[in-house]
Amino acid sequence: MTQGASGRRSSTFQRFTDWPLIGVWCVVLYALCAGGQRAPPRRDDVYPPPDTLAFYKPYAEQCVAETGVSVAAIKRFGDEDIFEDDPKLKCYMECMFRVSNLTDAKGEVHLGKMLETIKPEFEDLALRMGAKCTKAKGKDLCERAFWYHKCWKTSDPVHYYLIGP
Repeated sequence: MTQGASGRRSSTFQRFTDWPLIGVWCVVLYALCAGGQRAPPRRDDVYPPPDTLAFYKPYAEQCVAETGVSVAAIKRFGDEDIFEDDPKLKCYMECMFRVSNLTDAKGEVHLGKMLETIKPEFEDLALRMGAKCTKAKGKDLCERAFWYHKCWKTSDPVHYYLIGP
C-alpha cells in the first residue's frame, strides 16, 4: 500500500476500481462468462457408448411413437441447448425412464439400477454428473424426468447425452 496526497492509503486494487475502468472490467467479465465458447459435447467412437445406444434404441423408438416427439428435438437437447418449451420431449424423457424401469412411481431415479446400465469406465462420470441431481422437481412425471435431464446436462454438458432412435 502507498500513501496518497490526501493522507489516505491506496492499494493497487483501489486504483483499478476507478469508475471509467469499472465499465471495462464489466465488459471483459461479461465476455468471459456469457460470451465465451463452451466445450462441445463429446461425440466419438467410444462415447456415447455404442452398445448402450444400441441397447436403448428399441426403447427410444417406442417412446418416439408414444409421445410424438421429433428426433430433431431429441438431438437438439442432447447435442445443443436446453430448451423447455416442448412437452413431447419432456414426456419422451419420462417414457425412456419408465420403459427401461429406471424410475419409481413418483418419478425418482433408481441410481443403483441406472449405474447397472453404465459401463464401469464411465461410472465416475455418471456419479459426478448426478451428484447434484438427486431430488427431482416438477408437477408431473414428464416435468420430473425433464428436471433430471436438465440437471445432468447443466452439470456436465460435455458428457451428457440423450438417447434417441
